[in-house]
Amino acid sequence: QPVVGICWYEALAYLAWLSAQTGQSFRLPTEAEWEAATRGLAFRRYAYGEEFDSARCNTFETHLRQTSPVGVFPSGDTPEGVIDLTGNVWDWTSSLYKPYPYDPTDGREDPDDEGRRVLRGGSWNFNRGDARAAYRNIIPPGYRYYNVGLRLCGSSPILKS
Repeated sequence: QPVVGICWYEALAYLAWLSAQTGQSFRLPTEAEWEAATRGLAFRRYAYGEEFDSARCNTFETHLRQTSPVGVFPSGDTPEGVIDLTGNVWDWTSSLYKPYPYDPTDGREDPDDEGRRVLRGGSWNFNRGDARAAYRNIIPPGYRYYNVGLRLCGSSPILKS
């Protein structure tokens, strides 16, 4: 099951702990990275394609009424192999809510700013429109919800700069 009910600060603390334990670098994705992983080079509407299909993700239309185990909708994976980007739980991103277009130099990636953060992906109790790759949700970083979790970003240990 995905981890839910954690605030943004707790997500960062977990990622710092995991990085220290493993010696690898883990972080939250920026909202631009999250959207790029979901859309892919084909610029998809949903992680798996253009048309919504409740058999490929966990949203309100699926009627599960709770989170589902990670990977239970394999036909909902992106063609690149990323799982559960449509529905199930909202994913925290590192990004502050600011208008698009995305500009990484405008302060939206400031970890010390306590402004509202962007969530992506939709969840089991939100409808298909909120699960679109382009949809942005926002909440204060200290809030915890039963449908908000995190997604890890990591660097390959074989790629050294």
